[in-house]
Amino acid sequence: MATYLAWRTPPSLSALQRATAAHTKPLYLIICLPDNKIPEFAFTEEETTAYTSQKLPSASAAEWQSRLQKATQCLQFNGMNVVEHLLPDVHLWIAPPVCADRLPDYFGNAPLIWQTEALPQTASPAPKPWFMPSANHTPPDSVLVIGAGIAGASTARLLAEQGIPVTVLERGRIAQGGSGNRQGLLYAKISPNPTEQTELLLAGYGYTRRLLETLLPEADCWGGSGVVHLDYNEAERKRHQALTLHTHHRHLYRRVTSSEIQTISGLDFFADGMYWPQGVWLNPPGLIRALLDHPLITVREHSPLCRSEYRQNRWFAHTPQDTFEGSHIVYCMGAHSPYAAETDVAALPYRQIRGQTGLARAGTLSAQLKCAVSGESYISPAWQNLHCYGATFGINNNDERWQETDEMENRRMLHRLHPLLAYDLLAEYTDGMNMHLPASGHAALRCDSPDHLPMVGAVGNISAMQQAYAKLALDKNYRILTPCPYLPNAYLNTAHGTRGLTTAPICSASLVAEMLGLPQPLSPTLRQALHPNRTVIRAIIRQQPLLATE
Repeated sequence: MATYLAWRTPPSLSALQRATAAHTKPLYLIICLPDNKIPEFAFTEEETTAYTSQKLPSASAAEWQSRLQKATQCLQFNGMNVVEHLLPDVHLWIAPPVCADRLPDYFGNAPLIWQTEALPQTASPAPKPWFMPSANHTPPDSVLVIGAGIAGASTARLLAEQGIPVTVLERGRIAQGGSGNRQGLLYAKISPNPTEQTELLLAGYGYTRRLLETLLPEADCWGGSGVVHLDYNEAERKRHQALTLHTHHRHLYRRVTSSEIQTISGLDFFADGMYWPQGVWLNPPGLIRALLDHPLITVREHSPLCRSEYRQNRWFAHTPQDTFEGSHIVYCMGAHSPYAAETDVAALPYRQIRGQTGLARAGTLSAQLKCAVSGESYISPAWQNLHCYGATFGINNNDERWQETDEMENRRMLHRLHPLLAYDLLAEYTDGMNMHLPASGHAALRCDSPDHLPMVGAVGNISAMQQAYAKLALDKNYRILTPCPYLPNAYLNTAHGTRGLTTAPICSASLVAEMLGLPQPLSPTLRQALHPNRTVIRAIIRQQPLLATE
């Protein structure tokens, strides 16, 4: 049974220490912020004097301060901040003013033990029936996860950490699809407006950044000195200028001049831009392998799902080699979601995006690059003497093969990003105006949705939904209270597009929270914006049903 301690305002460091020591674990420390400022967890003046004179034990004080400092580096004020495993079985949740008075949205009916005067709470309105959880939901005893990309690996890891055995079925090798790039960038290309996507990206950015610190603290498969995004056109300049007004997020991103970019990156890019100091490059396959490295996770590569069926309260997943079973199933198939064996997954509206990146050996000039730089395209600092650059963006192109035309486009974009850098990297492949094109790099498909938000949540029975909510086709505001017909214990986590490093881990946390009845890291508004059923209801309203009716 978890314990939930709440503070109306940030407590002193010693108060956190005492509360943590006095209560049973697992323990949630919920700190509400009175304003959009990073809290300073410190000792009171009297406590500082006592520690200095050695009247109080101080062995763990430095460790606490270090952990809290890291925990708040990527603090954002658009939604809840979740710091898992601040200490073993101790989780820190920091609620900015936008959600501090709506804690039931995240913790449900959990009994909050206020350590200060309680902060009055406001109840959110009940969601539409198609967003309500299934009344027949049962907790999992074992789970089948279909797909071993970043979404599948994150989902599997979080379930395993809760003691749930997981079998991951991957059609090929792990991290070979959209998660297979040698180097990807972790930062958040956000709107200056408070949209659902901005809320998700800011929350996910901090969540993944903290995950790297926790899971891979000493690994060499991620790093760099931030990420710079250039004003590569007028629209980007205006977006960056608008973001500059968000002074409360200056620790997350800030406007930088071309001369500052030269100091930060080591090269002159002849443009101003936006700097994300905690941004990093990372090797997605390295992260995925670390996520899947858990004694309760079994990975079956080269095991494409041919058929799934639900009988006797169990899901059975049939592959060409074997049959696997679990109480629950989660589809994390990325760009292969349209070909899922389950009709109610395959019928949802997806958009495939082809992307290809290139690789080049580091040169004399490129070796000076200290951080990842993006504009129309991006380039990462050298890792193991290779740079990754790109990427192309081909909508509704389902060809997963490496293409010479895409490599040429990547090289043209690299030249526009920094001509001298392009020459330094590609000189050995250049003969006058011709380029010799070794087939290096990575080509893959990514899965997007029509509204560019991931699809995360329980899988609805589309045919039954089309019948139950048919009157919405005549009046989208028609009041219907019919509970949503769901597939039993089936879930979806896909359509992360080109932002999977940022969105997939926190979406996985939200999904696992739904499956296990744990505190929710995302707001109800955002969870509804991500729910797969949103696409089913929109199709009904537009009189364009996803499945043909008999």
